[in-house]
Amino acid sequence: MKIKIIYFFLVSLLSVSTLSFAQKMDFKDIVEITLSQNAEIHVSSFRLQQAEAALKEAKAARLPQITASITSSLSDNALNVFGMKLQQAKVVQSDFIPRDLNNPGAYTDFNPRIEMLVPVWNGGKVVAYQNQAKAMIKASQYGDEAVRQFLIFNVYHAYEGVHTARRYIEVAEKGVKAAESYVKTTENLMRQGLVVRSELLTAQVSLSKAKIMLDQAVNKEMTALDGLRSLMNMSPDEAFEIGQAHVIDLPANSVEKLISLAMSQNPRLDAKRHEATSLARSVDAIRADTSPSFNIMARNDWHDESLGLNSSSYTVAAVASWKFADFGVNDSAVDRANAAVNEKKSKLRSEENKIQLEILTAWRNLQLNKKQAINQKATIEQAIEAQRLVKMRYKNGVATMTELLNSQVMLDKTRADLVRTEFTANMYKAKLRLTTGSMSLADL
Repeated sequence: MKIKIIYFFLVSLLSVSTLSFAQKMDFKDIVEITLSQNAEIHVSSFRLQQAEAALKEAKAARLPQITASITSSLSDNALNVFGMKLQQAKVVQSDFIPRDLNNPGAYTDFNPRIEMLVPVWNGGKVVAYQNQAKAMIKASQYGDEAVRQFLIFNVYHAYEGVHTARRYIEVAEKGVKAAESYVKTTENLMRQGLVVRSELLTAQVSLSKAKIMLDQAVNKEMTALDGLRSLMNMSPDEAFEIGQAHVIDLPANSVEKLISLAMSQNPRLDAKRHEATSLARSVDAIRADTSPSFNIMARNDWHDESLGLNSSSYTVAAVASWKFADFGVNDSAVDRANAAVNEKKSKLRSEENKIQLEILTAWRNLQLNKKQAINQKATIEQAIEAQRLVKMRYKNGVATMTELLNSQVMLDKTRADLVRTEFTANMYKAKLRLTTGSMSLADL
């Protein structure tokens, strides 16, 4: 007996210690951890880095390009050999003898070179690339914000899911407690010969069902907690406890204002708008190929039979070009790019219509849920009273176990329906905040 008591004490102590070390986090804490550790944030960050690098690349295209190279040649071609000697400033009188000039033998030339190309004007292509990159940066920034708000929405869904599951557990525990009392009451009545054994079996079956409902509610809580761990990039066995339920309200009190907010500040829409702008700038870059271009080149060469910097010479050149006709190649490329821009704009309009429909649907369902919650609260009070009366009738031998259990089932169902309705209403609020671009932590 003493061993059992000691064992029970140790288990209890271990449980208390585990709970005390479990980190407690409220909604804000979980959001901050998610926004710093979730993989989707890193994906969005790398996308933004790509856009910023593209802008740096476009700006760098305005600067001179310097290239260093070395060429080593070996040839017995008469013209090449004479040219190599000439570049090396080693031509002598004997090189003009026809026999030696026509059959020079193998000759080597090392040609180190440094060259600088200075872009002056290329039809506005560099400016177009810069504008395109700037639009992509804006699109990536809004896309990053859209990802952040979507993650906050998912955190709220899981966070609220834990609290909702715990309310289901409370409802289920009341059902189990009631079912246990029915079994006990029926056992007493059966011993008194007031009810038959089938009534007891019915009560026991009802108790089994109530326990299953409790297990299902506990499983929902564990699933919601696992969802929070996944969002925070935590290990599945890491213990933590959540704070109080987080209440959110709507950013506006009319569906018209909600739609207006969504059209003006939804980051997903803003990202798509700047994506369309970026594509439009790419059309400007393609058109630049038909404009005049002007560039300057400066080069210094060295030539020798061995590797060295002898026989130096320089070349400076200005190159102007203008493609007058390409038989429709550029025009076709412009048409293709314009079609891509129009496609993106059409998708944007489709997304705007989709979001507007989402707001209308969520708003109407939210109003319906509010009415349902009021009715369900009243129904719970009625169901409690009805269950009390049936229980009295059963004890007096007037009602059957089936009637008693039906009244309990109705009460449990109404309580669960209210929990579900309030959870759904909260999610509609969160959905409206997400679609209006106000699901940021600062707004909540």
